[in-house]
Amino acid sequence: MLSLTQAKGSDRRMKAATSLTVAEFDTLAGEFARLWEQQHRERTAEGEARRREPGGGRKGVLDSAERKLFFILFYCKAYPTQDLMGLLFGITQGQVSDWVGRLTQAVGGLMPLHKPARKVRELRDLLAREPALKEVIIDGTERRVPRPVHAGRQRSYYSGRKKRHAVKNVVVVGAGKVRWISRTVPARQHDKALAEREKLRLPRGVSLLGDSGFAGLDAGEADLITPWEKPPGRRLHWKRRKFNRLLSGERIQVEHTFASIKRLRILREEFRNRRTGMVDAVMEFGCTLHNYRWSNRQQTAA
Repeated sequence: MLSLTQAKGSDRRMKAATSLTVAEFDTLAGEFARLWEQQHRERTAEGEARRREPGGGRKGVLDSAERKLFFILFYCKAYPTQDLMGLLFGITQGQVSDWVGRLTQAVGGLMPLHKPARKVRELRDLLAREPALKEVIIDGTERRVPRPVHAGRQRSYYSGRKKRHAVKNVVVVGAGKVRWISRTVPARQHDKALAEREKLRLPRGVSLLGDSGFAGLDAGEADLITPWEKPPGRRLHWKRRKFNRLLSGERIQVEHTFASIKRLRILREEFRNRRTGMVDAVMEFGCTLHNYRWSNRQQTAA
């Protein structure tokens, strides 16, 4: 069985297992223990009213909040099959599936301050609360999924750009953190079309940096900045080429953010979990975990 004690022996091992340092894990584990106790004080994990005090009955392998947190973080970071996960933790595949579903929701709601907005209204409220955040970056990211059986779903999930079946999210990043993520949709939908469908209208005084695919996007009163496109048969003027290089240097931040989010192999490899809503929930989970890491390490650096 995997040893939590050995993982906590060094930051290197803990990062390899969970993407967090030992200090970050311990802080999160303390908060998770309080949340888990509150949620299960009156009701069981199945949602039924308690007939005895919490903690009674047979002890399972995941007998503490700390072990439960380690279990779900390891699953998302390493993304083994559920059969292998069961061997590593000494439980059955069915128990792994059950715990993954329960703990993804529980841990996802554990860090509300680091959770990205899911509605545009929430993003506008966030920008109003942080007047110093004048520049945000928009981009789309894809994740592989198995080839659907139905021919119609095969077409809708096929990404012509990546030549694979995938799902997509449009993300808004500002000051190193994920500020907003769209709902998860089939990859055939264009980034700009998804942003327009979500009615991404931002307030005056905010600059929205995007790639050429977002040219012409209705961003409300915000200033949309996209690169100049090369005119047919001619070279782009040197001043415009210089502007494009400067814009690319600003927008690279979103690629670094995607790389951080996809430290979790569950977001980098082909997604195998068929639980309803899970493909969207793990993306939100990954963005929240990135924001948590970013905030902690910025405070440490300061």
